[in-house]
Amino acid sequence: MNSAKITRLGMLLLVSVTACGQRVPSPPSSAGAGGRLVLAQTAGPKTFNPLFADDQESLSVLSCLMAPLIRINRQTGQPELELAESLSYSRDRTQLILRLRRGLTFSDGHPLTADDVLFTFEVIYDPNLPNALADLLKIGGQKIAVHREDELTLTFTLPYAYAPIERLFDAIFILPRHRLERPYREGRFRSAWGLSTPASDIVGAGPFRLKEYVPGQRTVLVRNPYYWKRDAQKRRLPYLDELLFLIVPDRNTRLLKFQQGELDLLAPITPEEAARLQPQVEARAVRVLDLGPSLISEVLWFNLNPQAPSLPPWKRAWFQDARFRQAIAFAIDRQALVEVLFSGKATPVWGPVPPSSPWYHPGARTYPYDPIRARALLAEMGLTDRDGDGRLEDRQGHPVAFTIVTTAGNPIRERLGLMIQEDLRKVGLQVQLVPLEAKSLFARIEQSFDYEAGLLGLALGDTDPSALNNVLPSWGTSHWWYPRQKAPATEWERQIDELMDEQMRTFDPARRKALFDRVQEIMAEQVPFIYLVARDLIVAAKAHVENLKPGLIPDFLLWNVEELRIHPRAAHR
Repeated sequence: MNSAKITRLGMLLLVSVTACGQRVPSPPSSAGAGGRLVLAQTAGPKTFNPLFADDQESLSVLSCLMAPLIRINRQTGQPELELAESLSYSRDRTQLILRLRRGLTFSDGHPLTADDVLFTFEVIYDPNLPNALADLLKIGGQKIAVHREDELTLTFTLPYAYAPIERLFDAIFILPRHRLERPYREGRFRSAWGLSTPASDIVGAGPFRLKEYVPGQRTVLVRNPYYWKRDAQKRRLPYLDELLFLIVPDRNTRLLKFQQGELDLLAPITPEEAARLQPQVEARAVRVLDLGPSLISEVLWFNLNPQAPSLPPWKRAWFQDARFRQAIAFAIDRQALVEVLFSGKATPVWGPVPPSSPWYHPGARTYPYDPIRARALLAEMGLTDRDGDGRLEDRQGHPVAFTIVTTAGNPIRERLGLMIQEDLRKVGLQVQLVPLEAKSLFARIEQSFDYEAGLLGLALGDTDPSALNNVLPSWGTSHWWYPRQKAPATEWERQIDELMDEQMRTFDPARRKALFDRVQEIMAEQVPFIYLVARDLIVAAKAHVENLKPGLIPDFLLWNVEELRIHPRAAHR
């Protein structure tokens, strides 16, 4: 690749990384180690190959088996050095020079070097192996050039300065070249590390290694004796001897097992489940932690795609008018949604980030419940009750009616849809809720565009605005109102594209915040997404689980699994 040799790097003025620090794990609150931690998954992992893991079950297991160069601390939200020992930038921030820790090994005892990092990026970028990580690691559509300088040092050359570059590494688990290069060269990488692969063949640099996977029953991990990390007292981590993932599809069964002491952790839980655990909380046997608004926002939107095949021209005209979208935003009682659906354990949201976020812009427009104002905006558009039946019609006499597609089998979202339906009925709008199976739903939203309005939960993987880079820019797949545009369809979308691009290139935090504030202002004026509520992230843990440091970014419970431990009196169960 085209990166400079290390002997030439001295010619560059290097600046040390400031955002990415190192953290020495805290010692356990009581002496000793060992024990087994048990938690439940809805389903087992789909793969042990990090390149193709796109489900939470697989990723949760892999995060315990594998390790990245840099990890995001889920409590502080800041990147921290993991397999990397040091990190520097060139003056223009387009080159990142990373040095690995000396003496790193995989869980089979084989050394981990720069060759493994180089191999990992080669595999990710292979066009014959389409994967989500390849898209994640493209900046402005271009690959990051990776060059091996020596056994421990690599240079990453970026197309341009990219502020959230360190955060991208959190998702990249370093692969063992000595195990996977042969199947890769022979064209067998896609089938490597499947569920039938012997446990001893699955090798990573994380705190645990795979002991057993029994389909439909359990995944068992055991302590990696070669793990590099030590606590402040120089004791080798992890503290736990074993990590057991039980496969328990039924939600009620999971709660019962937790209440009966068969599980140590349970997350996320609903407000109703938290209430059922209250007796154990009062007995100090269980802790229930409400982390505040999660990274999942319920959103309503209208199909603004001009190629939508079955959208009548009059409905297209309504949906394209920002006043119509603003009226809908005013017509929905978010506080009622919070109280009725989430027992108060949610927060009204008005834009891409919740009010609790440091990126939130308090000056952006909000839409408190105001049905009178909603009717006034609709009347401005000529949408009025022309025949006295309480229902609005447009100037051509078309009833103001539309359908909302949403996920079937999700009781909360279906109830949410019914409450929205009732709120909109009060301002004269006729709404029909259409629950669909997930595959069919996303085929309509992302492929055929054959729908009128949608209601879904928009889940983000990070607290940084970079997590919205597939949502807000016009080319994004999750730009659901009109995804994957070849060029911005509107002037306001063009502005958002430019602002998002500029804030990604800016390393000055204040400047990034100002640019993202402007994005929030435009989103609030145009309302392509009608943001509704963000439910709280609530987790439960048995009192004997120590060093638990949950955060909002997935994996919010196991991100520091090497530090978790069971109190000695409960460890040898």
